[in-house]
Amino acid sequence: MSSFFYRQLAKASKNGSVRPGSTITVKVDLALAHDGTGPEIIDIFNKNGLSVAQNSRVIITLDHCFPAPTIADRQFQKDIQNFARVNNIHLYKNGEGVLHQVVAEDESLWPGMIIVGADGHVATAGAFGAIAFSVQPASFVHAVCEGAYQLSVPEQIVISLEGVLHAHVMARDVALYLIHHFGEQIEDKAVVLTGSTIDTMNISEKMTLCNLLPESSVRTVLVLPQGEQEQADISVDTQEIQPMMALPSTPMKIVRPSQQSDQEISVAIAGGCSSGRLDDMKIIADVLSKNEVHQDVTFIITPGSRSIMGSMDRMDLSSILRNSGAVIMPPGCGPCPGRHLGILSEDDVAITTTPRNSPGRIGSPGAKIYLASPLTVALSAVHGQITEPTEMM
Repeated sequence: MSSFFYRQLAKASKNGSVRPGSTITVKVDLALAHDGTGPEIIDIFNKNGLSVAQNSRVIITLDHCFPAPTIADRQFQKDIQNFARVNNIHLYKNGEGVLHQVVAEDESLWPGMIIVGADGHVATAGAFGAIAFSVQPASFVHAVCEGAYQLSVPEQIVISLEGVLHAHVMARDVALYLIHHFGEQIEDKAVVLTGSTIDTMNISEKMTLCNLLPESSVRTVLVLPQGEQEQADISVDTQEIQPMMALPSTPMKIVRPSQQSDQEISVAIAGGCSSGRLDDMKIIADVLSKNEVHQDVTFIITPGSRSIMGSMDRMDLSSILRNSGAVIMPPGCGPCPGRHLGILSEDDVAITTTPRNSPGRIGSPGAKIYLASPLTVALSAVHGQITEPTEMM
């Protein structure tokens, strides 16, 4: 097949061509993991006396539980430092930020490179045209020990996004719109994004799209590299897209925020791997420069990386956020994994930019979690209830 996606898999597997459903083994260019899946990975290595292949490039971050919230987490951090040293693994261990953002900032990512990662959102690298597959810890261990990954080739589906987005519509809204309208069609597929809307998006927006779409159970997501052309399977007029929001329990139940405008909130969360980039911080700071956080709301903001936090400080965004009543966390995942830095209680109602809102994701299974864009989250934090952005804002 002549498409970019299949060509790259054929190249990585040294096959002349590949077809959906065929089983291939591809050379892995980069393997990613973090302290969320790290304990299981190390356990597999230790129990089986394994070692990382010399040609494997492996990166692990401490981002889910840093600084350590428990004694066990701290002990793991010490263990993984030794593990990384022995196996020549690049370990980010001093609060550099969340895995996917740090990789985007520090690594060379190129169109067609093959990435495997023990995390559900490694397709964030698809913003650069990389082909990234999420794998379980056991498959991750096999891949880094062999330097290769065996997979069944998924069918690709090309989505063309055409038009100019409204000023109050963000990339998160586009992703939620696609999940809402085409979730069943893209499930278990490799989603290839193209079109004039994509062409005008910056890398932060592309990363946001590729980060959230895996929540619809796609195999991977990537932006079609410049110069490549594909026939669209789905065409979307993005001028029709308005702010979107996922209801508690699953991102598949998606509505307009205005449909829940009477819902009061107690917590707002922004940042992390999905919406913790500088562009997102600017949007939030713009809202909070004119308004204070509602007295009944805790607004938690987590920059995606140390570099982003540094830019926030230099641009005076940090002081704007703090002075308005928001709380800034260390760079990383923040409360998203539900381990520390702002977990929810039974009766909390939260609106967040996190990628997942399954029960218990950020603490108590009884808490309600709505997913929305950074703009919707910031406005809701100010008003104390779910608030939809409008064209006039």
